[in-house]
Amino acid sequence: MKRIRQGWNTLRRSRRSGVSLIVALCAVAVLIGLSLSIVYSSSMLLSRANRKIGRERCYQLAQSFAQVLDSELQEYKTIKPELDTNFAPEGCFYREVNNILAEDTGLGIYDPDRSDETTACYNAGSTEDNYGRITILLRDVTDVQDPITGDTFAYDARNEGTEKAEQTTFNRHQVWVGVKAEKGADSYMYTTEYRRKDSFQPIYTWKGEDGVSGQFTVYWVNGRFCRSANGEDPVKPKDIGEGEDARKEHVEISYTYDINNPTYSRYEPIHKPAARTTGGAADE
Repeated sequence: MKRIRQGWNTLRRSRRSGVSLIVALCAVAVLIGLSLSIVYSSSMLLSRANRKIGRERCYQLAQSFAQVLDSELQEYKTIKPELDTNFAPEGCFYREVNNILAEDTGLGIYDPDRSDETTACYNAGSTEDNYGRITILLRDVTDVQDPITGDTFAYDARNEGTEKAEQTTFNRHQVWVGVKAEKGADSYMYTTEYRRKDSFQPIYTWKGEDGVSGQFTVYWVNGRFCRSANGEDPVKPKDIGEGEDARKEHVEISYTYDINNPTYSRYEPIHKPAARTTGGAADE
């Protein structure tokens, strides 16, 4: 009996030791799992932080480059040096945009089904080692154009009338400018839309009284109407009658526009992005 009791006691002690060992192993496994979870979470947070920094760099690069283009696009108003000493030089962004909007040689209206054919794409160079790669995209997104119409004014109102004729602008084109910045797997597209307002050379017609001066084309040169574009042969209303019946000829000036002879083209931003759009690929 004594040996039997000793055997039971030994068995109980062994069972307690086995349970303790299992509990200890489970506790160690839980601690290892928690440690691995903390390490994984830390690596994920670090990865997200690095990705956020990359996206922010792309955003800053695209926005800064777009601001440079915006400044150059609005700096110039004409390509004709005879009209303005601050005319757009060859190779500037203003001329590039004008080229894609040209009705005879441009890209034509943007077509989503023919995106590559109706989008002008310019590689602005690569600085992948430092800041990233920049691409400029241009599209003609014109939907509605203002009709080009003239008017008529009395000769006595010639100063006001010619000023209005020469300063009237027409919304003829709308252009979409996209600046895409890429660095690694990150990218950002910064887009701006501009409305181009065009001025055209007025074509003036002198409309005097029948049998007096008649009707003919005139040119507004240095504050007076002339029969010649170089300012020669100025013309004024004629005196009619004598004595109490004397009066000046009634003259009206009508004008239309030479749509093939634009004078000024001004770009005005009509839309800028209100929110960011980032991701692994730039939205086109």
